[in-house]
Amino acid sequence: MNTVSFDSLTRNAAGGGTPRRSLLTLGAAGVAAALAAPLTVDAKKKRRKKKKPQQSPPPAAADRCAPQVAECTTSVTNIFCKSQPEKCPALTACCSNLGTCEASQFFSCLLLASIG
Repeated sequence: MNTVSFDSLTRNAAGGGTPRRSLLTLGAAGVAAALAAPLTVDAKKKRRKKKKPQQSPPPAAADRCAPQVAECTTSVTNIFCKSQPEKCPALTACCSNLGTCEASQFFSCLLLASIG
């Protein structure tokens, strides 16, 4: 929409024309703006994807979780074995579940060993 058509549109709207005439003028302005737009579509350029550098595979679960067993054994010994020395072997045995990244089995074992 250019300034001339906008000025004529505002003059007609301010001139006290009928609502029908105002709607027709607005509709005509919209159609004119739509037809004035270029109808050509540019083709998309094909872009080559950049090759990502190959990453080393993540360490295996056993490699990530194995160090947790020693930490768990130390923690369980310091926390639980002082208050419940008779259950200490069963509680520290639960730490072996952390070596295979089985945290849910560790907590289940710890709960059962502390209760029973």
